[in-house]
Amino acid sequence: MKLLFTMLLAVLQFASVDNDFKYGTDYGKCRETLQQMLPHAQPGKEKAEVLWRLSRICLVLGENQENVSAKRSLYKEGMEYAAAGIKEDPKSVNCYMWHCANVGRECQTRSLMEQAAAVPDMTDDLTTILDRLGATDCSEAWQALSEMYWHHPFKSDESAINFARKAATCIPSDELRISTYTYLAELLYKRGWSSSKRMSEAKSNASRFGKESKSNIERYAYYDGAGEKMPWCSSPFTALSDKEEADALISYAQSLYSKCGNPTPVDKEDYRKLTELIKNK
Repeated sequence: MKLLFTMLLAVLQFASVDNDFKYGTDYGKCRETLQQMLPHAQPGKEKAEVLWRLSRICLVLGENQENVSAKRSLYKEGMEYAAAGIKEDPKSVNCYMWHCANVGRECQTRSLMEQAAAVPDMTDDLTTILDRLGATDCSEAWQALSEMYWHHPFKSDESAINFARKAATCIPSDELRISTYTYLAELLYKRGWSSSKRMSEAKSNASRFGKESKSNIERYAYYDGAGEKMPWCSSPFTALSDKEEADALISYAQSLYSKCGNPTPVDKEDYRKLTELIKNK
């Protein structure tokens, strides 16, 4: 039986921290620098930009802690920074995203009942990003939503896969994000649909992806009905089985990694996990 909730496995990637501050993996130094910047930031959007980065750093530091109390303390601090950022700029996608991430990680340290109680807060953050703000290019938000659906016992696995597929199509061009391709491939291997089953579902979901959907989240829950060609598939993905699409995702991710001249430590770890999936598929 599935766990009620396991949030944001591959979503929380931090290569851009290195790009922003040039301190490698010294996240403590990043945090110190951001805290020094905060009092000098102009109210509004500029301050929100500093606050969401502090929220993200708190999450990274929390993940590196062994002590549960220390983890919770850092995640709570991250939530507070993100909430402050939302007050400064209510349209900051990153503030909502990293608030959601910290809530998710903090609730993972608690009982299943407490995890369930945190779901509405995270859902509200993601709904704000994807529907209220219309930021449908936010790959992290789609993957977070996918994680929620996949691990929740009363939500659709098919929607989870469609959200993960959407997440993979809008990865920023300056990020490898091998972990997202690996995550989607894992879901497809586990589901194991035939090409005929996929084709049937895509046909029935075509109208739901179109005018019948009332929100972006509802629409992309039926992304297989879009009829779009995925960048990792040489033919329409509805002509493939789940296993064949997963194999194509792995090949695509391997190709991206081989072309990357300077992979970050996060990229290297992501690629290691991809090779593990290849061995165990």
